[in-house]
Amino acid sequence: MRAQILLVGLLLYTHALVAQPPNGSVGTTNDAVKVSKLSISIVEAAAKGDLEKVKAHLAAGTDINDRDGEHDSTALHAAAYHGKLEIVKFLISKDADINAKNRHEQTPRDVAWHEHENHEKFSEADREAKREAGEFIESKGGQHGHEDRKGFPWWILNFLPCLICLIPLLLVAGILYAIKTKPKAEAMPTPTKKFIVVTSPTIPGKKIVRTLGLVRGNTIRARHVGKDIMAGLRNIVGGEVTEYAKLLAESREQALDRMLVEAEGLGANGIVSVAFTTSVIMGGAAEMMAYGTAVVIEDE
Repeated sequence: MRAQILLVGLLLYTHALVAQPPNGSVGTTNDAVKVSKLSISIVEAAAKGDLEKVKAHLAAGTDINDRDGEHDSTALHAAAYHGKLEIVKFLISKDADINAKNRHEQTPRDVAWHEHENHEKFSEADREAKREAGEFIESKGGQHGHEDRKGFPWWILNFLPCLICLIPLLLVAGILYAIKTKPKAEAMPTPTKKFIVVTSPTIPGKKIVRTLGLVRGNTIRARHVGKDIMAGLRNIVGGEVTEYAKLLAESREQALDRMLVEAEGLGANGIVSVAFTTSVIMGGAAEMMAYGTAVVIEDE
């Protein structure tokens, strides 16, 4: 009886040895399936809409935000670009970076609906699928790639060509407005009586009997484009720039006459400590001012 038991045991052991696969071949079928599932990257699987391979990658430990391809895109980029809504929903549910940027600073929302590429490369059905993917990403908080750049309203760039076209029209309108609103030529005010005007604080042979206070006169003149052209030509050949010399002389005389008219209104017959000053108001325009102290003088 014991011999029979030993014989049965030996037969079972021999059968087990025969049935066991060679060393290292255990689980070969499962491993082959696993390798097959990972034969393409997670980005490629998302682009093709292969949800099973995307899940296999995640199960194998692949980072959901891994990048691949010439655009350095994530799986969510690829799914959005090709309109694979099911993949998009799955990746977002697994906490994929919804605002990840590719090499071109584009987010999944950007690539989901790019008008030029949609019309050039995709059919109507594909464009609709991409639109749905873009809307879903937007509903989950997806942003455009430039929305976080210091709050600058980048949509203004869409109107830049229109603004460039408007510049010549605005320039012409500005010139016409300047011509229409140009002040009419008026006779410069002049005093009706003679004045003694000196730059010193006293007048030899005269006695100041009363001081009436500060008086001043000013004018602001702008350059003329024609005079600028002539002055530029004069700068080439040399010589006095008569165009500007005449402009400054007229400005000084007008400022002086306005000061005298103001002094006459105070009842003065002389002005002492007279000085001139000038200051730039804007590009191409300057102020000329004359000022002094109005006085009443008598012979000593």
